[in-house]
Amino acid sequence: MISFPFAVILLPYGLTVLFFALMATINVFHLIHYGATTGISFIITFLFLAGAVFILFFTWQELQAVNWNHMITLGLPTVGASSF
Repeated sequence: MISFPFAVILLPYGLTVLFFALMATINVFHLIHYGATTGISFIITFLFLAGAVFILFFTWQELQAVNWNHMITLGLPTVGASSF
């Protein structure tokens, strides 16, 4: 059986957050650089970034209650089977 700490799940999540932050930065840069500076574009960009901050804040709040040292075990249970 394979065992690993629950914190390993944070690695893909962290990579996803980094990718999202990179794409959001590129998006805002392109809005400013290519002249899409209308009032509507600023409102939509603000709503997009505010939504991202909202999601990250509540994710942070929920993840604080998790015991990241808990071990996850993958494998089939061996109830009644003899161990070799």
